[in-house]
Amino acid sequence: MSWLLENKLNKIIFFAVAILFFLPALIGLFHSGFFLSDDGNWMVIRFSAFYEALRGGQFPVRFLPRLNNGYGYPVSDFLYPFFMYIGTPIKALGFSFVDTIKIIFWGSLIGSFIFTYLWLKKLFDQIPSLIGALAYTIFPYHLWDIYKRGSIGEALAFSIVPFILWFMEKARASPMSIGYGLLILSHNTLALLFLPVLFIYNLISYNKFDKVSFLNSITALILGLGLSVFFWFPAFYDRQFTVFSQTKISDFSRYFITEENLSLYGFIFIFVILVSLYLLLNKINKKVLFFLAIVLISFFFTISKSKIIWEYSFFPQLVQFPFRFISVSVLSSSFLIAFFINQLRGKPLFIWTFIVLVLISISAWGYLFPKNYQYFPDSFYSTNQDTTTVKNEYMPKWVKGYLKSYDKKTEIIKGDGEIKDMKVSGTNISFEAILNRESLIQINSVYFPGWKVSEKGEDKEILYEQNGLIRFDLPTGSHSIKASFGETKVRLISDFISAFSLFFLLFIFIRKKTIKI
Repeated sequence: MSWLLENKLNKIIFFAVAILFFLPALIGLFHSGFFLSDDGNWMVIRFSAFYEALRGGQFPVRFLPRLNNGYGYPVSDFLYPFFMYIGTPIKALGFSFVDTIKIIFWGSLIGSFIFTYLWLKKLFDQIPSLIGALAYTIFPYHLWDIYKRGSIGEALAFSIVPFILWFMEKARASPMSIGYGLLILSHNTLALLFLPVLFIYNLISYNKFDKVSFLNSITALILGLGLSVFFWFPAFYDRQFTVFSQTKISDFSRYFITEENLSLYGFIFIFVILVSLYLLLNKINKKVLFFLAIVLISFFFTISKSKIIWEYSFFPQLVQFPFRFISVSVLSSSFLIAFFINQLRGKPLFIWTFIVLVLISISAWGYLFPKNYQYFPDSFYSTNQDTTTVKNEYMPKWVKGYLKSYDKKTEIIKGDGEIKDMKVSGTNISFEAILNRESLIQINSVYFPGWKVSEKGEDKEILYEQNGLIRFDLPTGSHSIKASFGETKVRLISDFISAFSLFFLLFIFIRKKTIKI
């Protein structure tokens, strides 16, 4: 009995120690300023424009009218909107735009730690699970992704992946479906990398092949795709209207892992490789073999030896940066570390636990604390009109050249007359045009499918191919014009499928039924 009490006390003490090791990862987010990162400012600007568009009545939000020098930019139709949707109620509570983004980063780190622990706890004892969760959360690349790159979408994806795995182990497909959907909405690229890994993991988790379980796994994935189809299908379909395919966003060859940035893996990664080989030499385990394979394959794609594959594949367009493959190594490493620690008992358990904690800490140390902060007021973000993308790659392809700022939202390009009673609310524009002769009217907004101009319910032909902006002809006389941005048929169908998928899951919850995997 005394041994049992001592064992429980040890676990409590170790749990407290694990929390102490985790807390430094959050310190940078409690700083009064906003840490300087590659994309952080863009994420705040994009969120502020999204929030403005949502308040203006646009839903789902696809076109951000303030961006692109006030001409609008359809970035929300293409890039991970989940952080902006969950940020909206946080902002509505009174937090600044910057603090809202910092809260989401904070939640993603905590979520990563908790959900990884809950997933691993379904497989291992408490101490190995805590070590694995700690390795996942403060893995160098994970911290670098937040504090150097400022990638809030990837941070959210990191927290959702173990959420899905947890419910896989609990054999509950409905929450898995929600997780799949949120992962796709969190970050396009990480979803592309993680979905095959998650699905294969689900299959190898079966003790034996079960047709019903397999079909339920497929159902969970399909429902997840259905929940998020309102985003991913229009993002895929509408890309044809942009310059994306003709734009070289970055040179992938500059972003391979070299000796200079090998620390993104850290010493803990070397330990993972050695431990995995040791485990396989002792006993073949299919999950160890699977995650070791993932580690080695993903590592290969991060180094220049894989350059020929990058040159002749879709990777440069969809994945962009070779270092992104480290993401799946982070997940694999957390499992392999936990598996190894779980094999130990007694004194070796505490010795190796101490060694692993030291390796995790040394690996993470250089990435824990941001070096530079900035102190822009909220107005800097809420009035900024940048496109928030690297090469304006989602610009409609009919836009001609750089769009300078304008004086009036609507103007007469050719003809004679007066425009008055102008009202602009997000993507809803109305005005009166009193024309002395036939005129060409221009609304200073880029055209993107979904824009409509009408008078008394009758649609006007939009002459967007002239310069990429919304132009239309009006005859002599008085006119009451309304212009608005809404859903196309493709988007409406996608919205309907997502709504149907959501109601189907709600029906399951209401009936208190869960699909068994």
